[in-house]
Amino acid sequence: MPRLRLASLLIALNVGLLVVAGSAVALLAIRQLRQLADEQALAPLDQLAQELVFVAVITTVLAAALNLALGRRLARPLLGLTDAAERMGSGDLSTPVLAAPGAEIGTLAATLEEMRRRLLRLTDDLQRERSESQAILSGIVEGVYAVDRERRIRYLNPQAATMLGLGAEAALGRFCGDVLNPQGPGGVRPCEDDCPIIHARFRGGARATEQLLREGVIRNMVIASAPAGGPHGRQVQVMRDETDLEGARRLRDAVLANITHEFRTPLSAQLASIELLLDQLPDLGPEQVGDLVRSQHRGTLRLTQLIDNLLESVWLESGQGSVRRQEVALDEVVEQALQMTAPLIEQRGQEVILDLPYPLPTIRGDRPRLTQVFVNLLANANKFSPAEATIRIGGAAREGSVVVWVEDQGPGLPQGAGPGLFRPFARVETEESEQGGVGLGLWIANSIVQRHGGQIEAASGVGGTRMSVVLPRDGAGENSGS
Repeated sequence: MPRLRLASLLIALNVGLLVVAGSAVALLAIRQLRQLADEQALAPLDQLAQELVFVAVITTVLAAALNLALGRRLARPLLGLTDAAERMGSGDLSTPVLAAPGAEIGTLAATLEEMRRRLLRLTDDLQRERSESQAILSGIVEGVYAVDRERRIRYLNPQAATMLGLGAEAALGRFCGDVLNPQGPGGVRPCEDDCPIIHARFRGGARATEQLLREGVIRNMVIASAPAGGPHGRQVQVMRDETDLEGARRLRDAVLANITHEFRTPLSAQLASIELLLDQLPDLGPEQVGDLVRSQHRGTLRLTQLIDNLLESVWLESGQGSVRRQEVALDEVVEQALQMTAPLIEQRGQEVILDLPYPLPTIRGDRPRLTQVFVNLLANANKFSPAEATIRIGGAAREGSVVVWVEDQGPGLPQGAGPGLFRPFARVETEESEQGGVGLGLWIANSIVQRHGGQIEAASGVGGTRMSVVLPRDGAGENSGS
């Protein structure tokens, strides 16, 4: 409004000045006539001069009022367009530009409104693309970060922040080497001589496996770096943590090596027995033939147990670890497990003392899988007990549960074993045990018992180790096996 009033006053002042100038010229002409006229003509000239002055004053006032009104009418739509332009400049694209009267001003208002609509569409498109890009970067497994020409971090997605163990705000603006903390040979950071970001600027891309030190732990990261692009020279890096994958690879190689060893030993013994039978069968007596056959039987039993454990581990890992429930007598399960492991126990001259209460309450469970549990426990007792040792099997009926234990005369549990004893591929090497096994037996036994709603309790005593299987007797754990 102050600008509107100023414009109107200036227009009125200009018109008034024109009228005053015209009146001044007329008065000057009258003054010249008075000098030439006689006294009789002076009175009409003075009257005429007064009338001209009056007319000039009236005309000036009317012109000023008229021009003020016209200035207001012309300046109002222009001020509206000015306010609309200022709103658009400040980012307000939601308020439409109102139509204005007149051809020129109306065209200007329509053009400004069309520009607002286009800017609004472009802004919406950019916002949608940004949201989609952010969703993609936030949803992928890999970590993504971007650096500028000085290798300062300018963007970090949540996965990269999690991998690096810090918040995105704490990393922005910092040198990437200080954030990632890569470790080179001799503890020297490879940021100067072997940085994939620098290599990517000259090779069109680079890929490297970096060892990043995070909270005292080395993490193996595969970092793929894109070449610099955009007006600010930003470079995008994709980071993938392969620490667990590398650990899984090493574990796989170790398991394969152990399985190969475990299979090769009984197979070699069986092959030797078969070759001896083929070469010397006519000269061998019945007792010698029986020893060779029993040796093959023990080797076959050992291989069968390994295969059963491997198949059982696949069954558990596949998520199909449900159990079929029926009435099961645990004393019969233990008897069957003893029959399956008898050749191994006889081979080492060990004795089994069975002392189960009668009658032992029945439970609801999966008989073949429970048999596998006690086969694994007896195989462990056979393996870790010395030759000619005693293996005891006992049990008791508790309120709401039944417990059956297998007790050996081995060296006892290793110090600090704890829950790690029941993890997959956990192995215990002792002087009494020449073969450590694959490390699946206790894990499989514990997993099966847990799916029956029970647990395995491990205790180390003076005479060895007692592994107790506790199972519910009233169906309380029936739904825990699925």
